[in-house]
Amino acid sequence: MRFGADETHCRSCRALCPASDLDRHLWCPSCRKQVKRRGARWGRLVGFVASLGVAAYLILRVHPSPRYLMFYLLMLLLTYILTSRIAVSVTHGYYRARGSVTGCATPEGTE
Repeated sequence: MRFGADETHCRSCRALCPASDLDRHLWCPSCRKQVKRRGARWGRLVGFVASLGVAAYLILRVHPSPRYLMFYLLMLLLTYILTSRIAVSVTHGYYRARGSVTGCATPEGTE
């Protein structure tokens, strides 16, 4: 099968795509979308678990008073935001370094 010079395979799903649609890692738009979706899911999960951990620490160890309730709620919100962003970045990097989102792609040159 011959294809034009402007078409190449996605490194993740091995689908034939126009070269203009691929990013600098040679991933197609659907694979990039899937990585972002998985990263967001893991980020929300990690942020929620970290916030629960901080909330448990505050309730069990610090015994928050009503006077500083807004401060503690703000701390929980910031914990969620920061840990979720870090988890999204780490997850995105992990899937990019692994080279495949779907798990069914073959490495370059092993066909």
